[in-house]
Amino acid sequence: MPFKPDARVWGPLLSACKMHSETGVVAVFAAEKLVSMEPKNAGNYILLSNIYAAAGKWDGVAKMRSFLRDSGLKKTPGCSWLEINGQVHEFRVADRSHPNSVDIYTILGNLELEIMEARHQRPELASGQTTH
Repeated sequence: MPFKPDARVWGPLLSACKMHSETGVVAVFAAEKLVSMEPKNAGNYILLSNIYAAAGKWDGVAKMRSFLRDSGLKKTPGCSWLEINGQVHEFRVADRSHPNSVDIYTILGNLELEIMEARHQRPELASGQTTH
């Protein structure tokens, strides 16, 4: 690698560990690097806690949650912005304050059903593997 990895490298690696159920050495190593670079970023601890939970490592989950509680760290909610016809729309997790939230959540629900149906018809989509 032509540069020293920073949080922009370790964060996606840790996310990939979660996505691929890698809970061993790679996940722990990435988490340690990330936490040493961003010790006040609660999201890193939460991601590691979720990795432990997916692996059934409940002692690790408890350790992360205790640390977050004891240190007073809180994760800031995720936020997305979309610009449509020159107007910026802001969305947060489970936010229903947008004037068109009923329509938005209806469309999202329909998309979710279509994805589930596609996965049922083509099981290889469920694992993220496709054949061409």
